[in-house]
Amino acid sequence: MPQARREKKDHLIYADVVDSKSKAGVWMGERASFQEEQGRIIEALKKRTDWVELKGAIMVIGTDPAGITVIAPNPTLPGVIVLADGGSATSAKLQAAAEEKVREVSGELGIAEEETAA
Repeated sequence: MPQARREKKDHLIYADVVDSKSKAGVWMGERASFQEEQGRIIEALKKRTDWVELKGAIMVIGTDPAGITVIAPNPTLPGVIVLADGGSATSAKLQAAAEEKVREVSGELGIAEEETAA
């Protein structure tokens, strides 16, 4: 039976496509030029990861821990979405590591992250 989507109190915390707080990614504080800044983050990440190009995004392939991580600019909101899959035991580790890399690159590029409610 179909169920209504849960109410979102803070749209930036949730990824609409997967409706999952845990896969929402890293959100930037800057609104005016967020698409340009998303591009700068993705280009800088390419220098630090083994990646496969996707149109407008990158897919990181890792062996320690093993799995894949897709990092993509959110097309409508100022943020970078991180989706990771490495099996039940490693998906969270892959996602956390990728989000930390996005935060490192953003900080080095002078792009502020927005604080979100838990």
